[in-house]
Amino acid sequence: MFKGSAIINCMHITKAEIYKIYLPLKEPFRVSFTSMTNREIILIKLFDKNGLIGIGESANFDFPFYEPDFNDGTIHLLKTYLVPAILNKKINTIEELEAIYKLMRGNNFSKTVIESAFWHLKSQQTGKPLRKLWGGTKTKIAAAISIGLGVDLKDSISRVLRYLKTYSPERAKVKIKPGIDLKLIAAIRKDYPDLPLFVDANSAYRLKDIKVFKELDKMNLLMIEQPLTYNDIVDHSILQKQIKTPICLDESIGNYHIAEQAIKIGACKIINIKPQRVGGYWQAKLISELAAQNNIPVWCGGMIESGWGQLLNCHISTLSNFKYANDICLTKWYFADDILQKEIPEKNGTIDVAKTDSLFKIDEAKLNKYTVFKITVA
Repeated sequence: MFKGSAIINCMHITKAEIYKIYLPLKEPFRVSFTSMTNREIILIKLFDKNGLIGIGESANFDFPFYEPDFNDGTIHLLKTYLVPAILNKKINTIEELEAIYKLMRGNNFSKTVIESAFWHLKSQQTGKPLRKLWGGTKTKIAAAISIGLGVDLKDSISRVLRYLKTYSPERAKVKIKPGIDLKLIAAIRKDYPDLPLFVDANSAYRLKDIKVFKELDKMNLLMIEQPLTYNDIVDHSILQKQIKTPICLDESIGNYHIAEQAIKIGACKIINIKPQRVGGYWQAKLISELAAQNNIPVWCGGMIESGWGQLLNCHISTLSNFKYANDICLTKWYFADDILQKEIPEKNGTIDVAKTDSLFKIDEAKLNKYTVFKITVA
């Protein structure tokens, strides 16, 4: 990827190819609000006039379950505004790119498709890996497996214990929702009393469920992720004052300003930074630095990305304030197949990011195989 790269000072895009792909999962992945058997992902190729191609990704959903963005909306924005706004313009810096979209509110997943492709181009132009462009200081990162819900409590317990036995992770995240929570964690703790473990509620609870959180407080959890409403910070600040287990905010942190406000009112002790959710990898870097200034550790959340998105997340996770195991969503844990030529290597929950610099290569045959929609904008 880096050898022989040309040193070019700006991005000058002449056309873009937008893809919607369906990647097959090994088994259904369930959270509190939806389930999926295939992963629908938006991919873009930006063609630079100097012959370079930058590739970006958004791994959102086909319906706005998680954030107001959704995949077909992203395709519409890409072809009607986001791509035309940068065609045949010289863009030197990330600040210049962000300025082009400054009047556009929200739609952070859509913006990140372009932004991540910009960084891939910049990496090729400068001959520097992404981790160095973003100021990463680590060469190795920790990865945690994220285990989805089963169809009911019994199935959820069976599923989680099977994953833990099969993959023997160094640390794990487990999805919960009302009715599939305390007994599930108790079953895990029976067999794995010392496993570094945390839970993700995906906004499934309310303040009235305080008894559940008090019980979770007794189960030696690293954190409780996004227990309350997806766009709330006030109730989270109330809850955090009533429990010992750190609250980690995910969906609530949609941008730098909200992160600043959440920290100010004590809404969390940890932040899950999903670059797509906050508008890109540069914004993820800025939020991580803000959190560090306030002694709030962060980690990189995953969206069950393709191998391409996994690579991007590996590199942002090398920043110094990414303290907890990252949700890299490795292909071998979730996917039956992928679009990378080679999978990201992992051993005992550790990824040597320095060894991934050469893995930014798409298997074009597989990309074509799993593409269900494609459009060119020029």
